[in-house]
Amino acid sequence: MTDDTHRSIRGRTARLPLALVALVLLAGTLPALAAGQSDPAISIEAGSVAAGETTAVPVVLTSAPDGLAGYQLELAVSDPGVARFGNASYPDRFGLTTDPVVSSDGGTITLEAADLDGQIEPGATDVTLATVELTGVAGGETQVTVASSQVDADGGAAVEPATTATTVAVTGDATAERVAASETTPQAVESTAGTARTASDAGGAAGGATAARSTTGADGSLPPALVLVAIAGAAALAAGTARRP
Repeated sequence: MTDDTHRSIRGRTARLPLALVALVLLAGTLPALAAGQSDPAISIEAGSVAAGETTAVPVVLTSAPDGLAGYQLELAVSDPGVARFGNASYPDRFGLTTDPVVSSDGGTITLEAADLDGQIEPGATDVTLATVELTGVAGGETQVTVASSQVDADGGAAVEPATTATTVAVTGDATAERVAASETTPQAVESTAGTARTASDAGGAAGGATAARSTTGADGSLPPALVLVAIAGAAALAAGTARRP
């Protein structure tokens, strides 16, 4: 065996452990990457809202490793007396959607949509599923949770996204505002009534003036009938005086 052959074998032997180390490291990295890609979550980006006001809250799927065929979600607020759901809207990328269903007390909302045209491809991130409206009712805090979910990847495989409750803070107190408004209402009614009475009094005075004007002419003179009565009375008085001895 020549010296060149020995050097070639030794070189291949020296490189072999490095290749094994690289394969081991790659084998340890791939499961971590796969786990990160296959661990989607539903994020509800709520914040704060004033009592009596409405805010738009995005509902986001953080990742879709295998794409997204469609979903059905039910969201809930823990205390509808603090905040409640209104309406909701869907992004245009969903080819088929169902009108949002809101419970009578505004405590839950059900959303459903399907990606018919494959707009949401495998590997997509931060996919907005819908935007819901939250209306503040009274000052305080309430939690928004995903009560139930059914998410399907392309091909129909079920996806089980992680869910985390989020807190909505409501500032102000709509009840106090309504009380304040009701306290000012009687004053407004009284003012209106006073105005009506003033108008009525004015109407009565105007009616009296009209009646007075109807007794006299427009120029202040008596009507002809009263003039004749006065003349006849004066004539009778004169005749009686003339007949006295």
